[in-house]
Amino acid sequence: MRKHTHTPDVALVVLDDDPSVLDYARTLVAHDVPVSVVSSSYSMVVPFMLGNNGHTVALVADVDDTDQLAGAIVATERRLGHVDRVIRYSADLPDASAPTPHTTASAA
Repeated sequence: MRKHTHTPDVALVVLDDDPSVLDYARTLVAHDVPVSVVSSSYSMVVPFMLGNNGHTVALVADVDDTDQLAGAIVATERRLGHVDRVIRYSADLPDASAPTPHTTASAA
């Protein structure tokens, strides 16, 4: 996979636990916002691998294992940029009134 040339802050999104988080990941990908998606299930990340736009890192990892989570963060940072947050549950999603990464990247 080619490395995204801009290095914005990147979210690492865990797909395993919450359907609203999965929807959020799909929205980021649809808007070409750099994002890392991680799941312990290969079948969850495959759709993000297909037609990858160069702004998405899709990894299989058990985020409850600190070594695997650290590995996912390192792989993401090498390809896309600094991981500034991990989104796993709906409570981790950004507030709807807050600027989205896409809005922030457009303004820069």
